[in-house]
Amino acid sequence: MPLPVPSSEGPNDADANAAASASPAATRRLCCYQGTWVPKLCLPGVLAIQRGFTPRPGDVVLASPHKRGTTWLKALAFATMARGVHPPTLEHLEHPLLRLSPHDCVPFMDFLFAAGSGSKMDTLPSPRLMSTHMHHALLPASITENPECKIVYICSGPIWDHVLGYWNASKVSPETVLFLRYEDMLRSPVDNTRKLARFVGQPFSPAEEEAGVAMDIVRLCSFEKMKNLEVNKSDGSSGPLFTNNMYFRKGAVGGWTNHMTPDMARRLDTTVEEKLRGSGLSFA
Repeated sequence: MPLPVPSSEGPNDADANAAASASPAATRRLCCYQGTWVPKLCLPGVLAIQRGFTPRPGDVVLASPHKRGTTWLKALAFATMARGVHPPTLEHLEHPLLRLSPHDCVPFMDFLFAAGSGSKMDTLPSPRLMSTHMHHALLPASITENPECKIVYICSGPIWDHVLGYWNASKVSPETVLFLRYEDMLRSPVDNTRKLARFVGQPFSPAEEEAGVAMDIVRLCSFEKMKNLEVNKSDGSSGPLFTNNMYFRKGAVGGWTNHMTPDMARRLDTTVEEKLRGSGLSFA
């Protein structure tokens, strides 16, 4: 059964309807829209965002491929941007991240708009923090060409078409697109938290540096801390697809060794190198 799409006419309607009606055997859960693969569940949200999302000055969009550091980035960004209201210390027991999933703290635009609830974004205080799995090519110009709206992208691994869109955008507009590698974040979480704070226009003050606030944020958002919180161990849900406990795996790199042979890994490395050649980006 074709995925329902908004009925209002627009330049992308034919493309969207064709995508949603694609062969069910090959695209039971995904469809090709504007040259990118989109989960059918999210396609109405993509269309609604393209047609009607209006950013505010100071908005920050967190972008990532699926299962590539999204949850951790949401926690770090929320703790960083909300630190004036919610001190990021473990002693502050009422901190939202100790009571709620990071996905409750940072709304997922794709699902909100797909469910017809995009107006909930209007109720958020500024500066708003939101997330998406959309390819950079699918984002509306109101985001990508807006100097007052910033994008923070995190990636890990060889999803080259998704990664390259944001990588190239970060080279063209480094003041509005921050490109982060999950592996780099793991190696230097405090330094990368400082980088994140500077990028969103909320650098740590000398007093905060002396007090170790960046380290407090990293501790609050550590994998072990978040994974062991009751809210994140529960089978409650922050969205239509996953329960909260499904967002936390091992929080480490190198998991591919459990699923791939060395020969498979070499072949994949070769493919990734070919796809990224000339871009200046490397995961070696």
